[in-house]
Amino acid sequence: MSIFTIVSIVIPVALASSIPPILQHYGYTHERRYRWLLYLACGLFFISWYVPSPLIDGQDTAFNTHFIGGGIFTGCLWLYVKHALGWHRYWLVEAFSLFALVSALGCMNELFELLVAKTGVARLPLDDTNWDIAANTA
Repeated sequence: MSIFTIVSIVIPVALASSIPPILQHYGYTHERRYRWLLYLACGLFFISWYVPSPLIDGQDTAFNTHFIGGGIFTGCLWLYVKHALGWHRYWLVEAFSLFALVSALGCMNELFELLVAKTGVARLPLDDTNWDIAANTA
């Protein structure tokens, strides 16, 4: 089993099983109303690894993986946490917080890809990082 198959399973299972108890522990018991957003995010993350991506300038990319499993996944996760915490701010502040979360998780993902490529855990081309970041942000 490849490292990417493991990641596609472990990350969603870890998030879906750990975030609700943490929020409930801190008194956010109404998070259950919005849990479907968490499950949607986890499902999107899983399927994003198996959706084919387009060639861009003749180059094989992981654009759809990053667009669905990065950007849309993070948007759903952000909505879940926002509603579970009852966090409401001016729309521009919320938009910037979403952008910051997408950017932070996208950066962590690219660093993870660099780590697995340079340690030899997986053969992974690193020449599509700019498209990956664009897809996460879209």
